[in-house]
Amino acid sequence: MMKNRILNSYLDIFDLYQGERGDQAKSLAKCLEENFNFDYFEIIETGASHLDGCFGLYLAKIADDCGGIFSSVDIDPEILEKSKSTYFKFLPDFKINHHLGDSIEFLKKYDGNPNLVHLDSWDLDMKNPVPSMLHGWLEFEAIKEKMPSGSICVVDDNFLKGTHTFWNVSDLEGNLLYTEVIETTYDIVGKGSLIYHWSQKEDTDWDLIGDHYHPGKNVKLILKKR
Repeated sequence: MMKNRILNSYLDIFDLYQGERGDQAKSLAKCLEENFNFDYFEIIETGASHLDGCFGLYLAKIADDCGGIFSSVDIDPEILEKSKSTYFKFLPDFKINHHLGDSIEFLKKYDGNPNLVHLDSWDLDMKNPVPSMLHGWLEFEAIKEKMPSGSICVVDDNFLKGTHTFWNVSDLEGNLLYTEVIETTYDIVGKGSLIYHWSQKEDTDWDLIGDHYHPGKNVKLILKKR
Protein backbone atom coordinates (compact mmCIF):
# COMPACT_ATOMS: atom_id res chain seq x y z
CA MET A 1 0.00 0.00 0.00
CA MET A 2 2.80 2.44 0.90
CA LYS A 3 4.60 1.71 -2.37
CA ASN A 4 1.44 2.38 -4.36
CA ARG A 5 0.99 5.73 -2.65
CA ILE A 6 4.63 6.70 -3.38
CA LEU A 7 4.05 5.99 -7.06
CA ASN A 8 0.72 7.83 -7.07
CA SER A 9 2.36 10.88 -5.52
CA TYR A 10 4.77 10.96 -8.43
CA LEU A 11 2.05 10.46 -11.03
CA ASP A 12 -0.10 13.22 -9.50
CA ILE A 13 2.56 15.87 -10.22
CA PHE A 14 4.27 14.24 -13.21
CA ASP A 15 3.41 17.20 -15.46
CA LEU A 16 5.71 19.38 -13.36
CA TYR A 17 8.66 17.07 -13.92
CA GLN A 18 9.55 16.76 -17.56
CA GLY A 19 13.00 16.12 -19.02
CA GLU A 20 15.83 15.96 -16.51
CA ARG A 21 13.67 16.59 -13.44
CA GLY A 22 11.28 13.91 -14.61
CA ASP A 23 14.10 11.39 -14.87
CA GLN A 24 15.29 12.29 -11.38
CA ALA A 25 11.82 12.00 -9.86
CA LYS A 26 11.28 8.68 -11.59
CA SER A 27 14.62 7.33 -10.30
CA LEU A 28 13.81 8.38 -6.75
CA ALA A 29 10.31 6.90 -6.95
CA LYS A 30 11.81 3.57 -8.04
CA CYS A 31 14.41 3.62 -5.24
CA LEU A 32 11.77 4.43 -2.62
CA GLU A 33 9.50 1.66 -3.87
CA GLU A 34 12.34 -0.86 -3.66
CA ASN A 35 14.14 0.33 -0.52
CA PHE A 36 11.94 2.45 1.76
CA ASN A 37 10.43 0.23 4.45
CA PHE A 38 9.03 2.72 6.97
CA ASP A 39 5.30 3.26 7.44
CA TYR A 40 5.73 7.03 7.90
CA PHE A 41 7.81 9.85 6.43
CA GLU A 42 9.92 12.41 8.26
CA ILE A 43 11.42 14.50 5.46
CA ILE A 44 13.90 17.38 5.36
CA GLU A 45 14.98 19.43 2.36
CA THR A 46 17.89 21.89 2.50
CA GLY A 47 17.64 24.66 -0.05
CA ALA A 48 13.97 25.61 -0.23
CA SER A 49 12.24 24.50 -3.41
CA HIS A 50 10.32 26.98 -5.53
CA LEU A 51 9.17 26.95 -9.14
CA ASP A 52 12.71 26.57 -10.51
CA GLY A 53 12.77 22.78 -10.46
CA CYS A 54 10.85 22.48 -7.19
CA PHE A 55 11.88 18.88 -6.61
CA GLY A 56 10.90 19.19 -2.97
CA LEU A 57 7.27 19.42 -4.03
CA TYR A 58 7.35 15.72 -4.89
CA LEU A 59 8.73 14.93 -1.43
CA ALA A 60 6.10 17.09 0.24
CA LYS A 61 3.40 15.36 -1.82
CA ILE A 62 4.66 12.01 -0.56
CA ALA A 63 4.50 13.22 3.04
CA ASP A 64 1.01 14.57 2.46
CA ASP A 65 -0.25 11.42 0.75
CA CYS A 66 1.47 8.84 2.93
CA GLY A 67 1.38 10.56 6.28
CA GLY A 68 4.37 12.40 7.65
CA ILE A 69 6.06 15.70 8.27
CA PHE A 70 8.11 17.86 5.94
CA SER A 71 10.66 20.52 6.91
CA SER A 72 12.44 22.95 4.60
CA VAL A 73 15.33 25.29 5.38
CA ASP A 74 16.97 28.11 3.41
CA ILE A 75 19.26 30.98 4.35
CA ASP A 76 17.77 33.37 1.77
CA PRO A 77 14.51 35.02 2.98
CA GLU A 78 13.41 35.89 -0.57
CA ILE A 79 13.74 32.28 -1.74
CA LEU A 80 11.99 31.05 1.39
CA GLU A 81 9.00 33.31 0.69
CA LYS A 82 8.83 32.08 -2.91
CA SER A 83 8.95 28.53 -1.59
CA LYS A 84 6.10 29.15 0.83
CA SER A 85 3.96 30.49 -2.01
CA THR A 86 4.76 27.55 -4.27
CA TYR A 87 3.99 24.91 -1.67
CA PHE A 88 0.76 26.66 -0.68
CA LYS A 89 -0.32 26.83 -4.33
CA PHE A 90 0.01 23.08 -4.86
CA LEU A 91 -0.55 21.74 -1.34
CA PRO A 92 -2.74 24.32 0.45
CA ASP A 93 -3.91 21.91 3.13
CA PHE A 94 -0.53 20.42 4.05
CA LYS A 95 1.57 22.08 6.73
CA ILE A 96 5.18 22.71 5.68
CA ASN A 97 7.68 23.51 8.43
CA HIS A 98 9.60 26.40 6.85
CA HIS A 99 12.83 27.54 8.52
CA LEU A 100 15.05 30.54 7.77
CA GLY A 101 18.72 29.99 8.55
CA ASP A 102 21.93 28.13 7.82
CA SER A 103 21.17 24.56 6.81
CA ILE A 104 24.13 23.03 8.63
CA GLU A 105 23.16 24.66 11.91
CA PHE A 106 19.54 23.66 11.37
CA LEU A 107 20.50 20.02 10.84
CA LYS A 108 22.78 20.03 13.89
CA LYS A 109 19.94 21.29 16.06
CA TYR A 110 17.18 19.25 14.43
CA ASP A 111 15.23 17.38 17.11
CA GLY A 112 13.99 14.30 15.33
CA ASN A 113 14.92 11.26 13.29
CA PRO A 114 14.37 11.98 9.60
CA ASN A 115 14.20 8.98 7.28
CA LEU A 116 14.29 10.89 3.97
CA VAL A 117 16.62 13.85 3.48
CA HIS A 118 17.20 15.88 0.31
CA LEU A 119 20.40 17.97 0.31
CA ASP A 120 20.14 20.76 -2.25
CA SER A 121 21.58 23.98 -0.85
CA TRP A 122 24.63 26.04 -1.89
CA ASP A 123 24.41 26.30 -5.66
CA LEU A 124 27.02 24.31 -7.54
CA ASP A 125 29.53 26.33 -9.57
CA MET A 126 31.25 24.01 -12.03
CA LYS A 127 34.13 26.48 -12.34
CA ASN A 128 34.60 26.40 -8.55
CA PRO A 129 32.85 23.27 -7.20
CA VAL A 130 34.69 22.89 -3.88
CA PRO A 131 32.48 25.18 -1.71
CA SER A 132 29.33 23.34 -2.78
CA MET A 133 30.76 19.83 -2.29
CA LEU A 134 32.15 20.82 1.12
CA HIS A 135 28.83 22.29 2.20
CA GLY A 136 27.07 19.12 1.06
CA TRP A 137 29.42 17.00 3.15
CA LEU A 138 28.95 19.17 6.24
CA GLU A 139 25.17 18.89 5.88
CA PHE A 140 25.41 15.12 5.58
CA GLU A 141 27.77 14.93 8.55
CA ALA A 142 25.34 17.00 10.63
CA ILE A 143 22.30 14.76 10.03
CA LYS A 144 23.46 11.23 9.19
CA GLU A 145 23.69 9.96 12.77
CA LYS A 146 20.13 11.12 13.48
CA MET A 147 18.75 9.08 10.59
CA PRO A 148 17.59 5.55 11.50
CA SER A 149 18.68 2.39 9.71
CA GLY A 150 16.93 2.13 6.34
CA SER A 151 16.80 5.89 5.80
CA ILE A 152 17.35 7.47 2.39
CA CYS A 153 19.55 10.50 1.68
CA VAL A 154 19.37 12.26 -1.71
CA VAL A 155 22.00 14.74 -2.91
CA ASP A 156 21.36 16.99 -5.90
CA ASP A 157 23.55 18.29 -8.74
CA ASN A 158 26.26 15.77 -9.57
CA PHE A 159 28.03 15.14 -12.86
CA LEU A 160 29.88 11.92 -13.60
CA LYS A 161 33.11 11.51 -15.55
CA GLY A 162 32.51 11.97 -19.25
CA THR A 163 29.74 14.55 -18.86
CA HIS A 164 29.95 17.75 -20.92
CA THR A 165 28.21 20.63 -19.15
CA PHE A 166 27.14 23.83 -20.92
CA TRP A 167 27.83 26.31 -18.15
CA ASN A 168 26.43 29.86 -18.30
CA VAL A 169 28.68 32.59 -16.89
CA SER A 170 26.86 35.77 -15.79
CA ASP A 171 27.82 39.14 -14.32
CA LEU A 172 26.80 40.32 -10.85
CA GLU A 173 23.47 41.58 -12.21
CA GLY A 174 22.67 38.18 -13.67
CA ASN A 175 23.28 39.10 -17.29
CA LEU A 176 24.66 36.25 -19.41
CA LEU A 177 28.25 36.89 -20.46
CA TYR A 178 29.04 33.65 -22.24
CA THR A 179 28.49 29.89 -22.19
CA GLU A 180 31.41 27.58 -21.54
CA VAL A 181 31.62 23.84 -22.15
CA ILE A 182 33.08 22.11 -19.08
CA GLU A 183 34.09 18.45 -19.23
CA THR A 184 33.97 16.35 -16.06
CA THR A 185 37.31 14.55 -15.89
CA TYR A 186 37.11 13.46 -12.24
CA ASP A 187 34.98 10.46 -11.19
CA ILE A 188 32.28 12.85 -10.00
CA VAL A 189 31.88 16.61 -9.52
CA GLY A 190 28.99 18.07 -7.56
CA LYS A 191 27.32 18.68 -4.23
CA GLY A 192 27.67 15.03 -3.30
CA SER A 193 31.26 14.44 -4.44
CA LEU A 194 32.72 13.95 -0.97
CA ILE A 195 29.70 11.94 0.19
CA TYR A 196 30.03 9.69 -2.86
CA HIS A 197 33.72 8.91 -2.24
CA TRP A 198 33.11 8.39 1.49
CA SER A 199 30.22 5.97 0.81
CA GLN A 200 32.46 3.80 -1.38
CA LYS A 201 34.68 2.94 1.58
CA GLU A 202 34.16 -0.53 3.01
CA ASP A 203 33.72 0.66 6.60
CA THR A 204 30.75 3.01 6.05
CA ASP A 205 27.12 2.20 6.80
CA TRP A 206 25.70 3.94 3.72
CA ASP A 207 25.22 2.31 0.32
CA LEU A 208 24.72 3.99 -3.04
CA ILE A 209 21.45 2.71 -4.53
CA GLY A 210 19.75 3.11 -7.90
CA ASP A 211 20.70 2.32 -11.49
CA HIS A 212 20.65 5.87 -12.87
CA TYR A 213 24.35 6.73 -12.56
CA HIS A 214 25.32 7.49 -16.12
CA PRO A 215 27.36 10.36 -17.60
CA GLY A 216 25.71 13.00 -19.70
CA LYS A 217 23.21 14.55 -17.29
CA ASN A 218 22.65 15.98 -13.84
CA VAL A 219 22.44 13.06 -11.39
CA LYS A 220 21.04 12.85 -7.88
CA LEU A 221 22.99 10.60 -5.53
CA ILE A 222 20.65 8.30 -3.57
CA LEU A 223 22.07 6.54 -0.53
CA LYS A 224 20.52 4.15 1.98
CA LYS A 225 21.66 3.67 5.56
CA ARG A 226 22.24 0.04 6.55
